[in-house]
Amino acid sequence: ILRASASTMSLPVAVSRTLAAGRVKNAERLVFANNKGHGKVQFTPRQSTRFHSSKPPFRAQSTSQEKVRIGNDPYRGWFRDRLRHFLLRPRTLPIPRWISPQHITITLSEVCGHSSFILVAISYAVDDYMQLRMIAVAGSSVMLLFTYFHPHGRVLWLPFKWNALFIAINAYRIGKVFADRYFAEKLPPEMIKIRDDHFYVLDPPAFAKLIRAARIENFVEGDVVVNQGTMNSSVRLVVDGELVVLRDNQPTYVLEEGNFVSEVGLHAGLLLPGSVESCCSIIAKENTRTLNWDRDELIDLLNRDKTLRRALKAVLSWDIVRKLKGQRQLLASGVIEDPEEWTSKRNDQNQHRYESILRNLLEHPTYRNKLRRRDSLDKYRIIHHIDDIHHEQALESCGWTVEEFERGYKEGHENDEDALHDW
Repeated sequence: ILRASASTMSLPVAVSRTLAAGRVKNAERLVFANNKGHGKVQFTPRQSTRFHSSKPPFRAQSTSQEKVRIGNDPYRGWFRDRLRHFLLRPRTLPIPRWISPQHITITLSEVCGHSSFILVAISYAVDDYMQLRMIAVAGSSVMLLFTYFHPHGRVLWLPFKWNALFIAINAYRIGKVFADRYFAEKLPPEMIKIRDDHFYVLDPPAFAKLIRAARIENFVEGDVVVNQGTMNSSVRLVVDGELVVLRDNQPTYVLEEGNFVSEVGLHAGLLLPGSVESCCSIIAKENTRTLNWDRDELIDLLNRDKTLRRALKAVLSWDIVRKLKGQRQLLASGVIEDPEEWTSKRNDQNQHRYESILRNLLEHPTYRNKLRRRDSLDKYRIIHHIDDIHHEQALESCGWTVEEFERGYKEGHENDEDALHDW
């Protein structure tokens, strides 16, 4: 048939008409050869094969690796082939002829490729980081379809694996955020009230992380929380009740719900490790509950979570303002019999607290090395009105001079290599 057709028409036309008519049997492939300038068609018979016009014009061959993965599961291979046919079948776009006289075709696989880049561009335009991650996951997911069912017929494994990794990373971060939000909703009602009233600058997951790092303490009326002059390694928060602060048995102010206890420079960015000497005594005025953080554990948490650290500094700054307002109300209430003595005790308490901070810095040269510019220490001095005279007196009480503090080592330790290295 082909030879008869080739005598009256061109070879490609003869072959196409014959194949379209469905009259070729016992053939699997066509081999074109050129013999003395005349085209010939040779058939290699193998098995009975019928060409159906309903089959897609393109059918990619399965690689050996894909065959190994599919194994002997016919349903898996059938589903993959059906999906390949569905994604790679050309579809004509219904474009009016007055716009373009040409027929433009596109496959769903190409649509997935274009959609991926469009979604990535949209993710860059959103402000919320959760929306960014979810849109990025959607973009990478449709890119997986494009790279696996590529129009050229071969799987692009390099971008496929990278996009799978991006999906895994973003999915982990999204799942972690939703898990943190879920556990934040499981906090006790009194903790949610504390967050709404005093920690509103922290989002619920960050507040829950802070609460999980603490433990609950209960004090009855008259219990001593901390004594003046003793080393204290805890940072506390009043959950309910009241604590009275005493300097040499003289009340200086009262701590209420939401007030921090023994924060010692955290509001200025001083992350002092270890224990700090207490500048006052704190006694429970009534039955009181507090949250207790170990200072080292809290500092480690703040160093790992910079967002929580910034938000907690804002909360502590507002706590300082509340304490100052409480002191003014204490004076106006008439509880303080001798305002001059009260003011003197308050000044002694501030000076003692600053001496405790310097002593902690001098005992921890590694942390002192991080404060070489001493921005946080200077900020603390500005907030609490520590002038150069009081700074020199505090250093003198610690056995240091101003020159030694600026140098970073004491007199007589010039050749101390460890001290020079730490500073």
